[in-house]
Amino acid sequence: MRHYENLVIVKPTLTAEEIQASVSAIEEVITSNGGEIATTNPMGMRKLAYPINKSERGYYHVIYYTVAPSAISEIERRFRINEELLRFVTIKYDTNREIAAWNHLVSKAKKGADAPAKTEAPVVEEEAPATEEEAAAE
Repeated sequence: MRHYENLVIVKPTLTAEEIQASVSAIEEVITSNGGEIATTNPMGMRKLAYPINKSERGYYHVIYYTVAPSAISEIERRFRINEELLRFVTIKYDTNREIAAWNHLVSKAKKGADAPAKTEAPVVEEEAPATEEEAAAE
């Protein structure tokens, strides 16, 4: 099993539900070919460096996973026929130094996924006066 990273850019014209369904389908392609997804990093909607198919923006999503090298050709073939993807890139981590960098990126992505849940401030709503008399008194 080798370590890989995929960055996919999904069309911006899709709704949020369709984007999530597309990302789930991408992850299903990886797992159905024997891959184990370590973590994902949804980067969100971003401006592209140059227009692709008349799109100025795209939804970026990074997936870190391990899979047998023979499955990569099938995974990339399935990515190419997916019309909802604007672009994708597969990065292979081979040497011990690269694998250490991959492990660092995975731990960083996991921390990034946990951080927003911990730092969310609770929403405090002001209490409305119960009656009109109390409102007039204030």
